[in-house]
Amino acid sequence: MRYDAGVDLVDLAACADDFDREVAATPAIDRFCSTSAWVLSAAAALMPPRSDFSFRGQHGYFAAMRGVHPAGFPYVEPIELAWGLASPLIGRDPQALVGEVVAVLAARRDWQLAIISGITADGPHRRALDHALPPRWERRRGTPTARHVASLEGGLDGFLARRSRELRKSIRKSLRAAATADVTFEAVRGTEATAAALYERIQTIEQRSWKSRDGVGISAGPMRAFYGAMMPRLCARGQQRTVFARIADRDVGYILGAVFEGEYRGLQFSYDDDRAALGLGGLLQYHQIVELCAEGVGRYDLGTEMDYKRRWAEDVMETEMLVLVR
Repeated sequence: MRYDAGVDLVDLAACADDFDREVAATPAIDRFCSTSAWVLSAAAALMPPRSDFSFRGQHGYFAAMRGVHPAGFPYVEPIELAWGLASPLIGRDPQALVGEVVAVLAARRDWQLAIISGITADGPHRRALDHALPPRWERRRGTPTARHVASLEGGLDGFLARRSRELRKSIRKSLRAAATADVTFEAVRGTEATAAALYERIQTIEQRSWKSRDGVGISAGPMRAFYGAMMPRLCARGQQRTVFARIADRDVGYILGAVFEGEYRGLQFSYDDDRAALGLGGLLQYHQIVELCAEGVGRYDLGTEMDYKRRWAEDVMETEMLVLVR
């Protein structure tokens, strides 16, 4: 299918490798949460039914879907809008890409509202949009979303040196308690063939956690489906990173994340509720960082803002949503 402005509708699942290469070259976005693994999994598990609106032009991709609101107006939005972390503007030259996207949107009459998420307030995409958008289109800004990010520069010693004295003391105490309880830690990298078994291993722990008890984890519903869809994609690309905590022959905790372009994105962690006194949450974070530093990964994105993450990170990445109404 071809749009009025001379660009081709694309199936992102079919061109995921090329799309992810463009994501890697795109400045000032949350790269991992804009990758095919994240957005396609979210579209399948978390988003309502919509029609394709993604295209590849000369300067990159516009990764979007089109739907009709219950109130009757048609809209265009990013493939993932469950959290609004993904940027639909994917390309190494934001100014040229934005010009191309705005031309396509202006040429069409089948939308009334368009959402652009995952852009920094003072970044190149926002500046290009401010210049390219027709003045008759109303612009509304959404609430910013913050992520806590830690530098792994200097390896484990460098990371710990940038943490507070209290956190370092807490880690040492938990390491001693874990050694006394004979807790071991196992780093596992799955393949596409072993992804399902790896996810079931994670789910066995998840179901014994307080998160499952309180209905806030990934043991059921759309969130279980989301990570279930993402796991084989991450494993197939060699991006998945998991560490398990074990006592004897039993898994008692896990931490799951993914590496993309030298940065680790934390996704989920959980542990047996009856082992909470061992401080397994912090220990899993610590052992994952040990593995990442040995691998040479440079940054650790702990994800969207939560109080405990402030102790583990020194930087904040903030993106916002722009809503266009015509």
